[in-house]
Amino acid sequence: MIWFVRRVLPLLLVESAAVAISTRELAESVFFNHVLQNAVVHTFSRSPASLADFFFQAFLNTEIVVQLLVAGSLLVGIFLMRDALRTLRTLVSRQRNLSRFSHVI
Repeated sequence: MIWFVRRVLPLLLVESAAVAISTRELAESVFFNHVLQNAVVHTFSRSPASLADFFFQAFLNTEIVVQLLVAGSLLVGIFLMRDALRTLRTLVSRQRNLSRFSHVI
């Protein structure tokens, strides 16, 4: 438990704050409902590749601030997933180490 509070919790708090800030800024900059409605209207009867192309073109045609916010959000998400997997691996390995000693007691 002390390991979690010292090593994982501060990083988790910083990453959570970064996600919250970037999400709030994106919500103020982009009206996602309109983007999704436009995507459905323009690509309804076409292939899934056209939907991906629509979102890519929409991303390229946004302001640079929005592009940076999206890129930053993706980066923070990647770091968050990496840290979550690293934490799970560490917890599993610690459980295995502790289970070896539980038979002795």
